[in-house]
Amino acid sequence: RPPPCRACPMMPRPACFGAELSVAGQVVPLSVFCDTGFHLQEPLSGRAVVLVRFGAVQGRLPPALGTYLEQHFAGAAPLPVPALGVRLVPCTTVAGHCILPAVPAAFVVCRASLGSPARGAVEQSETERFYAAFADLPPPPDGWEVLVGSETVSSLAHG
Repeated sequence: RPPPCRACPMMPRPACFGAELSVAGQVVPLSVFCDTGFHLQEPLSGRAVVLVRFGAVQGRLPPALGTYLEQHFAGAAPLPVPALGVRLVPCTTVAGHCILPAVPAAFVVCRASLGSPARGAVEQSETERFYAAFADLPPPPDGWEVLVGSETVSSLAHG
């Protein structure tokens, strides 16, 4: 089950919600924060990108992906691994420019947590229409583990 949202308990939904991120065959429960100003795309496919704090998932990823990301953030600059589906995504923030490693991913979220009515059994939504980019960031004060844009939340809420 998705974890309760630790990042923003006082904010109205869908700003924050618990979800399970499926990456390279591994499912990781995380707290997700929706930032309406966040918009990042993988340049080759045009797919949306969500931002995952590497420290939040380190040790919970498949070993090959975890090793690749550890080497990347240690400055070893390994080439993307085709078997993992790694792509490098350019990112620009107020802090400057960077290149983030990203892999195909899916979310499994409870529709009730996004404000959609759920009847009977818990209704879940899974999508594979985005990439998960990893960033080596310190834990933010509000505790989010994954940052998504409002378009990603909308696509999840409406299937």
